[in-house]
Amino acid sequence: MHTKSTYMTTTAAYSYEDNGIGQSLRDQLETSATHIFELGRRTTEQTFELGDHLAQAADLLSDGRFDKWVKVRCGLSARSARNNMAVFRNLGQFRDELVDLSVGATVLYHLSSATPEKVEAAIAFAEDNGRLQVADVKAILAGDEEGDDKPEKGDLYRVGGISGLKALIAIKIRDGLKAFIAHVVTICRAIEAALAKPRVIKEALAKAIQDMARVARQELESLALFIEPELDGGRNTRPTKFPKKTGWAEVNDTLYTLGGVDGWPKSKEMRDWLAQHVLPVLGWAVSRDRKPEWPLAAPRTLAAEPAPTIEVDSAADRHDVAPEMSDEISNGAEVSDERIERFGKGLEEATGGFMTVSRKTPRNRKRFATVPLLADDAVVEAEPASALVR
Repeated sequence: MHTKSTYMTTTAAYSYEDNGIGQSLRDQLETSATHIFELGRRTTEQTFELGDHLAQAADLLSDGRFDKWVKVRCGLSARSARNNMAVFRNLGQFRDELVDLSVGATVLYHLSSATPEKVEAAIAFAEDNGRLQVADVKAILAGDEEGDDKPEKGDLYRVGGISGLKALIAIKIRDGLKAFIAHVVTICRAIEAALAKPRVIKEALAKAIQDMARVARQELESLALFIEPELDGGRNTRPTKFPKKTGWAEVNDTLYTLGGVDGWPKSKEMRDWLAQHVLPVLGWAVSRDRKPEWPLAAPRTLAAEPAPTIEVDSAADRHDVAPEMSDEISNGAEVSDERIERFGKGLEEATGGFMTVSRKTPRNRKRFATVPLLADDAVVEAEPASALVR
């Protein structure tokens, strides 16, 4: 007795034999079907992946059998399949930008019929406004590239409120990121050109990249770091620091070193330093891979360290607290738990949880009956002389 060989799914059985599909083609289609089922709930990236697998299957069944196969075997309507394939085929060149913006599948379906110019306009709209909806895409496709409620670009600086601030932040992230990447790529190309020569001329390379490295480092800190208040009357604010032993800390340190030729290795060590350290680190910083691997040979811990905590003791042995608290401390008064709690809550809300207040006293801290005078900041935390002339 002959039994038909079929593949069962949670939707329905599809008989490859009844549809004249041989073993080799069946195996390829089953591979695609397996990937389609594994995707489950779809992110932007998975929408592109789904379109990819569907397109492969459609190419295998280009004789008209695809619609039935995708419906019976995969539980997808022909229309849904074609929408996903259109996203993969028509928006592929914009995939990274759309994934970064987390554009929803339905929006992608509408956008897949747009010209490249319209797609670019939609991406710019999403970057400026922090979202892209079906109505926005329809307006852009209709010719209104500014959307329904977006002001002229020159007027963005006149828009107040949280929405206005978000629009400015979006511009800063978009244009600032592009500038940082461009500067790092230019630095890398200059280094590659120097390495292509028999001898690396330190002075010539420094002239080409030193100033740009300083700019790139400031751009990185501006984009990625918060401002750390010293809480001593508003003086000496500065960027926070990247957690130690992380990739971005290494990128920041590398740009700092490149910005001052005095910190470069000796001439005989320059080639190895540039080729084996600088280029890999900067390449990691501007990589378009979703999760680029850390390139240095030495193992590193790239997990983020806990956010810093501001220590405030009950006997007040710190000066970097709110001015009104500092006055009480200098007069020998005890700061109440209620005031510390209120101050800590306000600081935590203002920094989005980035900074907190604790009453716990570090074990290695010595208590004083009175608070000693602060040393001059420039003495306590003096930077190298090269940093002061930049």
